[in-house]
Amino acid sequence: MKRVSRACWRVSAAVLLALGLRAASAPTALAEPAAQHITTARVLASDGGVFAPAPRRREPLPADTDDDTGAAAGAPDPWQTVALPFIWPRTVLPDGDPEAHARRTTWFRVDVPRDVRSAGGSAAPSPGTWLYLPRWQTIGQIAIYGDERLLYRSTADLVWNGYNHPLWIALDAEGTQPLPGVLRIRIDSQRSAGGALSSLYIGGAALRPHYELRRLLQVRLPELSGVAVLGLGAFALAVWLMRRRESAYLLFAIFTVLAVLRGLHFHLGLEPLPVPSAWFGWMTVNTVPAILVSWYYFVASLVPLGRRWLWVGRSLLVLTLLSCVATLPPLAVLPGMDTLAPLAYLLTFAVGLPTVVGLAWAAWRHGRIEGILASSIGLCDAAVAVHDWMMQNYFIGPEDMYYGPFLTLARLLMFIYVILSRYIGAVDEAEQANTRLARRLSEREAELAESYERLRAVQQRQMLTRERQRLMQDIHDGMGSQLMSALKVAESGQLSETRMAMVLRECIDDLKLTVDSLDPVDADLLLLLATLRYRLAPRLLGSGLKLAWEVSDVPTLAWLDPRSALHVLRILQEGISNILQHAGATELRVATGEADGGVFVTLDDNGRGFAARLPGQDANASGTGRGLSNMVRRAQALGGRVTWETMARGTRLKLWLPLAKSPDVSMDKTLDFTSDWANA
Repeated sequence: MKRVSRACWRVSAAVLLALGLRAASAPTALAEPAAQHITTARVLASDGGVFAPAPRRREPLPADTDDDTGAAAGAPDPWQTVALPFIWPRTVLPDGDPEAHARRTTWFRVDVPRDVRSAGGSAAPSPGTWLYLPRWQTIGQIAIYGDERLLYRSTADLVWNGYNHPLWIALDAEGTQPLPGVLRIRIDSQRSAGGALSSLYIGGAALRPHYELRRLLQVRLPELSGVAVLGLGAFALAVWLMRRRESAYLLFAIFTVLAVLRGLHFHLGLEPLPVPSAWFGWMTVNTVPAILVSWYYFVASLVPLGRRWLWVGRSLLVLTLLSCVATLPPLAVLPGMDTLAPLAYLLTFAVGLPTVVGLAWAAWRHGRIEGILASSIGLCDAAVAVHDWMMQNYFIGPEDMYYGPFLTLARLLMFIYVILSRYIGAVDEAEQANTRLARRLSEREAELAESYERLRAVQQRQMLTRERQRLMQDIHDGMGSQLMSALKVAESGQLSETRMAMVLRECIDDLKLTVDSLDPVDADLLLLLATLRYRLAPRLLGSGLKLAWEVSDVPTLAWLDPRSALHVLRILQEGISNILQHAGATELRVATGEADGGVFVTLDDNGRGFAARLPGQDANASGTGRGLSNMVRRAQALGGRVTWETMARGTRLKLWLPLAKSPDVSMDKTLDFTSDWANA
């Protein structure tokens, strides 16, 4: 990357060096003997006639002689020797005067220097000799003759005649014709318009860089800047279409169109205009106040001027509209706009200068960089307008240049700065917003983490409290109730040692189930059944009961928490205890399955069957006691159900549990579940 950068710098340095050498060589070209700067000429002026294309052969002049010194000896010389550049001023005539638009013909005679014709002392013509004319300006036309032969004549409009184009004319047709000895320049102008002719340069190809530089500055630069400004205006219009709130972009787009229209007369004119001359003049004159109005509103969009400035913009807009209507070619309230254009520019300047100064004051007062830059360009524009107006009216020599097109480039750079500053400002604002957002997010994350820690601590305390309450309730309802019932029976002397041992075993099993319920089962019913099998296996083996374990996979139960697991364990424990105590069975079969949107666990024994008493039946209707009622209530608390079915040989206990618990089912209330051993 560094090598590429160095190579680019070297190429740029070489280009700059070449341009510098070319610029430095320009004065040397003028110093060559074959290049002459003509600063004097002989002039002959006459009035009358009409505008017509210049003839290809020069017509005889009044009192024309070989040396153009007069018709006879002692007669006054009609030719005058003048210095170049030469200016003849405007003549203010009433528009009704027939002489106001009459033709004035001005002849300039220039002798081709002998050192140019001799080409180093040789009598042979010097090939490649050129005439370089920086500027001619008037309302009219020009024709240039070499001796009697026409070398060049303007063919465009009389008003927009290419006055800003420097002329580059081959005097010897690039070596194919003899070099003329006398150059005669004919300028036909409108009598009241005045005119100007710059000094001349005659020489070889060394003059070419001077001509190209002048053409670049006077013609090509306005043309290229117009294309660039118009492209930037299209970009501004596109931005405004997407962001209607940004009125500055629309105003700048309007300004660019007006600026391009205003700059057309700087680089058009060598060829006939694409529109009628009257309409082209109307457009050229009225774009000046229109530019002032658009620039005013553009600066106003950058600087908060306040309501008291509204009348200024509205007044400028009304005056511009009145000017456009009054100068329409079909209506022509003021005829002869070509001669009255300087007055129109002067009136626009008189109105615009206070406005521009006021905008600059407001911008400096508010201190906004964009507004200060735009208003400063407006002040420079006022100075440039004075210069260009003076040059248009021949107060400044014709070898100077119009600076208006350069202000267009300044506005172009200014708008690019506005775009860049807004873009950079938007990026900086976005970065600052992201920084603030990140900081606020980190603060919120810290607050959320702190809140989460507090909430987790509260939840942990609540969970511990609930677990304590559950354990207290489970111990109270299970082992506690059994011990209290056994104590009462033992105090009455009705409890045998065998029965006491059974009570103690049940209490121990209940305690183990309570402890097992604390282990995480991850909503897995099969894991819970495996825990039950592990705890009751010694008791089943000691009772001589054969266990058939036919458990299959079933879906998980998302609601199976420790409290629900204890209910399931106690239901199955109660069922197995009843089989051990009352069924007289020798075989127990445990199976699982899925049905009716839930899972089930079945306990099948091969003992004697019995008729189960459901909750709500008379307690004296059966000797089954309260154990079955507690099993039913526990199943209901889980949202399930428990049923008994007497088979051909033995009994089947079936516990059905739902896959998803209904929100109406709650186990928050305390239930007094007690064993039925005391009532068996």
